[in-house]
Amino acid sequence: MLPMPARRVYCNPLLRRVVGKVAIQRGPRTYRLEEADNGTELHNLWLPEQSRFRFIEGKGVFADKILPQAGKYRLAAHAEEAALYLYDKVPGERRPQRLTFISMVQLGQPRRRRNADLD
Repeated sequence: MLPMPARRVYCNPLLRRVVGKVAIQRGPRTYRLEEADNGTELHNLWLPEQSRFRFIEGKGVFADKILPQAGKYRLAAHAEEAALYLYDKVPGERRPQRLTFISMVQLGQPRRRRNADLD
């Protein structure tokens, strides 16, 4: 079997819609995060450069697929309780979270599943 390490794919920062976002590529497949697997507010997830990936077998609609996972952080903020601006303090706190990436090949197919398909 050929080695296929997970690589981060960044876009040009001049593309405003995707600044700060990263996709994961492993071999010919490209993966992204989705709310069904990682919760809402994906913009609050952090995937530091030193994060390591592991690969799991998918279940349910992802049976027979290999999915990358990385354990990193979510910025947990209570927006309804927080002031609009905070000084000298990051709003919220960092909480550990397992991130599961889904192949972008699945984008055109409807998804009716929950995290239970991956556990």
